[in-house]
Amino acid sequence: MHDGLDIKSPRCVSDRETRFAFSVAIIFLLYAGFSTFHHEMWRDEMGPWLIARDSRSLFDIFHNIRYDGHPSLWYLLIWPLTVFTINPESIQWLNLGVAASAVFLIARNAPVSRWVRTAVALGYYPIYEYGSIARNYSLGLLALVAFCTLFPYRRERPLLLGVLLLVAGNSSMLACILAIAALLMLTIETVIFRPQPTKIKQSWCGIGIAAVSIAFAIWQMIPPHDSGYAMGWHFSYDPVKLVKVLKNMTAAYLPLPNAGPGFWETEFLAAFSLYRNFSWVGAPLLLIIVSLALLRRPLALVYYLCGSLGLLAFFYVKHVGYLRHHGFLFVCCGTALWLARTMQPVTLAGLLDVAARRSERAVALLFPVILAVHLAGALIAVAGEYKYTFSAAKATADMIRERGLDKLPLIADLDVTGMPVVGYLNKRSAFYPCGDRYGSYVVWDTARMQHSIVWGEPLQMAAKTGSPAVVLVDDFVMKKFPPPAELQPKLQLIGCRNAEIATDESYCAYLFDPDHTIEALRQ
Repeated sequence: MHDGLDIKSPRCVSDRETRFAFSVAIIFLLYAGFSTFHHEMWRDEMGPWLIARDSRSLFDIFHNIRYDGHPSLWYLLIWPLTVFTINPESIQWLNLGVAASAVFLIARNAPVSRWVRTAVALGYYPIYEYGSIARNYSLGLLALVAFCTLFPYRRERPLLLGVLLLVAGNSSMLACILAIAALLMLTIETVIFRPQPTKIKQSWCGIGIAAVSIAFAIWQMIPPHDSGYAMGWHFSYDPVKLVKVLKNMTAAYLPLPNAGPGFWETEFLAAFSLYRNFSWVGAPLLLIIVSLALLRRPLALVYYLCGSLGLLAFFYVKHVGYLRHHGFLFVCCGTALWLARTMQPVTLAGLLDVAARRSERAVALLFPVILAVHLAGALIAVAGEYKYTFSAAKATADMIRERGLDKLPLIADLDVTGMPVVGYLNKRSAFYPCGDRYGSYVVWDTARMQHSIVWGEPLQMAAKTGSPAVVLVDDFVMKKFPPPAELQPKLQLIGCRNAEIATDESYCAYLFDPDHTIEALRQ
């Protein structure tokens, strides 16, 4: 007896699962929080912070992100933080909270065993790519996981599902593609299986909310005519590129980096020639096996195929992407299998039924192996964050600040690598020879392609003013274009700081003091 309450009652089961989910979420926060604490923000994280910081209103954000290729929701969430703090690292803890919320929903509601839920929650993508690195991708993960959680109640709460697809669609291009797949799935179901008369209007309103918001997200991501990033579309057949895209899909399901410095975006399995040469075969095999496993749940199959093929098409025709982008192929698979578990299977005839059931068993055997790889990948990534410097931007900013030079004008040779230092110094702007302009975040237009080496015209302009300035150059410039001899009397090396993971964010900083003003003040 337990005070008259059966230990197996739905309420007790619900309470136990909630406690379990909280436990997993706490472990996640400790694990990913440790990694976040040791992670130095890099340019892709600092850019949204600077855009939000330098936007005087929410409406300014829509103007300032026009070259970024992302919808506005992540920037809108960051904007209030810039009102209360000047510390860009605040977005790391915002991101960690979003990712932890997704982990809680996975651990609480995913219709699989506890160990599978734990393995997914503590795998490579939630822990590292979407938990430790503060980007907009965690927001899309949360929205898609929440969509799966509420999917069994779609007839009762169609408006809420529409809002969740609004969030997913406006978080990133990748989540937007999966939101389109989910919207198509809902629309097909609503047409074929009509809701109750009292819910028809709400169901179509939910679909309408999702459709309009996704269209709005796509409109935001259409680049201006003078965009200078990921230009053009590639529709012609290119076997080399196709193989690369397929290899990336296999790597997305098996994210296992090399241990050691520079581990990020590496593939441990690529050390084996058989895998390196033939890993592209894994992509169509995965598509076929998972599709057959979903055959008895045709709505989940529609979602999986539309989402996966939509992502692959985007990587092929527009932007081949990196592992953080390819990870949404795995997110698509995981959410499709989740949705399938909430659907009643249909009856198939003959060989189709045999193929579907055998594929379901194959997926059940395959995914523990895949999840073991994800757990190992997360461990390698977190250990790498602890041991190695991701970006030297923070250390460089601290070095400039310790010398009391943080208030001087800053000339950053390359805008994309100079941007995180600008953010850590909390400077309103720096001079970027890329585009010959002042700014903080990168404007990805064609003007920035006109790049003059910092030792030339930019310093000539600074010399005319007679004002001291800090000159920031990255490792590439130091090796290829060291300071010319005639500038040596006017330059003092402040110091150099090296990155071991995002190695292009290694810097040397110089004090340019043409009239020896700083030296005179110190004397």
